[in-house]
Amino acid sequence: MAADKICFVTTGATAPFIALIEAVLKPDFLDAIREAGYTRLLVQHGTAKQTFDTGASIASIHLDHNPGGGRLVINGFDFSDNGLVDQFKLVQKAKGLVISHAGSGTILAVLRYGLPLIVVPNTQLLDNHQDELATAMEKSNYLLKGDVNNLAKMIPLAEGFRIAQASFPPITSGKHRETKTFAAIMDESLGFME
Repeated sequence: MAADKICFVTTGATAPFIALIEAVLKPDFLDAIREAGYTRLLVQHGTAKQTFDTGASIASIHLDHNPGGGRLVINGFDFSDNGLVDQFKLVQKAKGLVISHAGSGTILAVLRYGLPLIVVPNTQLLDNHQDELATAMEKSNYLLKGDVNNLAKMIPLAEGFRIAQASFPPITSGKHRETKTFAAIMDESLGFME
């Protein structure tokens, strides 16, 4: 049996991002990730467990009635005191994808693992810092920016982004930065050298 190809969705620790959970459980998104060969959808739902459970039940009905796209297992979990290191390692091993809220901490963590990343700014927050960060990071080719209304269309782009990300020189190198990733530059700037 082939290894799982994992799409990991994280919603952030401070406020539940219900719209993102609902978006990744919609039929068009499920069909898009199955078409791209994903076999597992792992959602960190945090305190929005009821939203996840309801959406996952409906999603399972869709998957059962449309088996042609291949097997897709949906799992969810609450926040972990251990952070998301285990999940990022799992996605890295599976050559998967991360879809996340546009929190700076999560973005940096994902980039440290060299994973393709689609960020979805939470427009329900009081200020627009997530959208501003996501726009700037996408412009510099570190990630892809999506929204809850276009996630299915982002999956083929993410697969292309993975190929570009693996090329040399890295797409994030920039002419003035040699070949450092954004995460390496931030680590160096903040004194987190290994």
